[in-house]
This record gives sequence, structure tokens and C-alpha cells, in this order.
Amino acid sequence: MGASRIGKLCRSILPPDFEQVKSRLPQIQTFLEENLPAPVNRAVTLLTLNRDEIVIAANSPLVANYLRLHGKEIQQQLRETFGLEQILKIRTIPDSMLKLDLPGALRQPGQVNPESIEALQRNAQWIEDEDLRAAILSLADSLKSG
Repeated sequence: MGASRIGKLCRSILPPDFEQVKSRLPQIQTFLEENLPAPVNRAVTLLTLNRDEIVIAANSPLVANYLRLHGKEIQQQLRETFGLEQILKIRTIPDSMLKLDLPGALRQPGQVNPESIEALQRNAQWIEDEDLRAAILSLADSLKSG
């Protein structure tokens, strides 16, 4: 399966307004951070915006309850500012799941021994699927040069 086939698949399943929605997400996140009170605004993350709903994640049940209590006002502000008619939904998701820490420096991959590369090439000859055989042989070649 080539990259072009994956690209076609992705384009076929993305909604037509994907780019417009994608560009609005940071604007809405900034709006929430600027308009919610200081202790709450750091605990809120915009998860998604689609045709039916706007989903906001709170990092604790206390913040989620605050947002639900003021949900009508928040939804009204989003409607007036961005023209969003979707239903506002609040989810509780801890920060550990929302903001994953990126690892530091990644270690270099280990070297593959020549016997393993030869075994890949030798066993690839038994594979009937031509695309898979070609992919494994390509992998073996890249491991040789790497």
C-alpha cells in the first residue's frame, strides 16, 4: 500500500470543512483561556469541535462541575463569538492523559546483525504476496545500508 493510497483514503473520510475547523481550534482554546477565571482556565482543554458538539475537557471533577454550572453562558459566548451552534459537552480527563510529556533525547537504534539481514532476504523468497516480498527485501536493503 503506497502513500498515495493512504492519502486518498484520508481525503475521502475527512469532512469537507476539516481545515476550517482545524484552524479554529487554537482560537477557541485561546478564547477559553482568556475568558474563564484564572484557576479554571489552566485546567480546561478544547478536545474537539464537530458538526454536533463542542467537547471541552476539564482536568478534575471540580472544574468539570464548574463548567457544567456555567455551561449555558459558555455556550452562549461561543455562539456569539464564533457562530457555533453545537451542543457544549464537558468531559473530565486528567492532565496526565491530555498533555503527554515528550521523551528527552531518543537513543540511537541498535545495529542489526548481518545474519538477521540475510535471514530476512532468504525468507522473503518464500512469500507469495509480491508487495509484501518487495517490502521485506526493501527493509533488508535499508538495514544493510543503515
